[in-house]
Amino acid sequence: MLTVPSILEKNAPSLFYQINKLSTYFKRFQIDIADEIFVPNRTVQIDEIKKSIQQLNNETMKQCSFDFHLMVKDYKTEIKKLEELKKLIKINLILIHYSVFPKPYPLNPKPYSIPIGLTLNPEDQVSDLTIHYPLNIIPCIQIMSVTPGLQGNPFLSKMLNKIEQLRELGYRKKIFLDGAVNEKTIPIIMSKKFQPDFICPGSYLTKTKDLKANVSYLNKLT
Repeated sequence: MLTVPSILEKNAPSLFYQINKLSTYFKRFQIDIADEIFVPNRTVQIDEIKKSIQQLNNETMKQCSFDFHLMVKDYKTEIKKLEELKKLIKINLILIHYSVFPKPYPLNPKPYSIPIGLTLNPEDQVSDLTIHYPLNIIPCIQIMSVTPGLQGNPFLSKMLNKIEQLRELGYRKKIFLDGAVNEKTIPIIMSKKFQPDFICPGSYLTKTKDLKANVSYLNKLT
């Protein structure tokens, strides 16, 4: 398993602070964008990130790469903004929640130039995916192991079964696990026959008093 820190912050200064702090150890990050409509929380918005990068000429942001997790209802507008932001920073992929994505999955999901993956909330079932989408056309799938929106929500271990279900159905592309990833839950994750390709710890890295120790623990997983 590889680590992609999940960054959920209210404003651009806080976002950049966390990325600058963690960039000593990581070069890929997942940025959470929440609209206070789809989830009960609002984070830094893409327009603010873009404006701040242009004003500050933040070199760290230019040296790293990013996945964007859109916890929003109007994902089409946010994708357009990310298409513009891509001119300033490297964006690997965009994750959109299954419940708001069109069904069936567009067989040719252009005009987006950035790969679009799907996120499953705790209430979403793998069987829901298979009804509406051929699994092999989805570039990546993220499993939420908490109710999304706020950091600190409890870990839902049953969500790990979705990884096994996807693999047994023949899904061979990358699987992310996001939510309450820490030293207490990682042993549970590792005990399973099928594990995610990427884990996305949030507060375990952004709010810890001993970042070096936590990073060291995560590094032992790879």
